[in-house]
Amino acid sequence: MPAQRAIERTVVLHVGMHKTASTYIQKRLRKNRGLLRRHGVLLPARRRQDRALLDGLVNGQWKPWRRWLNRAEARGCQLLISHEALSCALPKKGVGKFETRGCWLAEKLRANGWQLKIVGFIRDQESYLNSRYTQLVKRLTVQVDFESYVTRVMNENTISECDLMTLFGWLKKAPEIETVFIPFGSSLDRNGRSIQTRPDPYEQLLGELPLLKKIAKQSRPARSRNEQPGRLGVALARAISTHLAEQDPITLRKHQKALRAVIERHAKQQHWPEQPFNGLDAELRQTIRHRYECTNREFCQTFWPSVQWDDLFPAQPETLPTTISPEQHRKETGYLTALRNRLIADTVNGHSRG
Repeated sequence: MPAQRAIERTVVLHVGMHKTASTYIQKRLRKNRGLLRRHGVLLPARRRQDRALLDGLVNGQWKPWRRWLNRAEARGCQLLISHEALSCALPKKGVGKFETRGCWLAEKLRANGWQLKIVGFIRDQESYLNSRYTQLVKRLTVQVDFESYVTRVMNENTISECDLMTLFGWLKKAPEIETVFIPFGSSLDRNGRSIQTRPDPYEQLLGELPLLKKIAKQSRPARSRNEQPGRLGVALARAISTHLAEQDPITLRKHQKALRAVIERHAKQQHWPEQPFNGLDAELRQTIRHRYECTNREFCQTFWPSVQWDDLFPAQPETLPTTISPEQHRKETGYLTALRNRLIADTVNGHSRG
């Protein structure tokens, strides 16, 4: 058997989770790709390149990873890969004897002289599910109401998985993989120390890389446009996707991206994001918190032994969803139905003429 190469370099995976400023982090990473490369950290220039590595992981294909390792080694760099879907992909069944894809990747890296480090941001499930729902509705991929969506996520295997031990519990059996999990939006850090000013997640990620502290301050800024479309924007998106899913699913698939852009543009013009969507009433908040209570406790014991979940993410005071009178609801429904029909017609006809 050939001798294993000595561990020389590190591949850092920024794994999300979803709805923890990943889009902002990735935009800023790419905006500062040259700066990071000059200081020993290489990352792909395009999101599709990160996606190719994600697909390689999912399909058990080593070649895309080997190609990037060769590039990083030739430049004397560590390799940084950022994709929020990694959090869901890594714990799935791996190739051959490997229990998970994460273990398969770690072993392939080790055999080639690389070690694996995982950095993830962790968010409480209540706010995560509210934010993830608005994202998926905006993408026209979810048609159900918020409570039905939450019930499905809590009881089934979905792309919105947020049971932290389902996502990251596999790492308990892989002590050779360095792991860092950062509380997202908490007033405490992972050691329970108070945070006076809300930290920048890009700077937090850079803090886990072999970089001088000044690099974060030298980085060019970036701004994420990934905002929710507001209560009425969510209602409009649901109206469009539900109507087309029932009446014309082919048109929905064909024009999904254009319709999403139209919804976002209209929501911004009407200032709808100023009234955000909130589907969380007191009962649903408690239901979500109870569902994940045990696994959140286990996650803390495993990865954050110095702090309790309820200290990092205390139960939030009740913020009731916007109350709509029957008359206002009737008017909004009529308005959104007419707007739905107009936007669908304009978008489909406009693309047909093009």
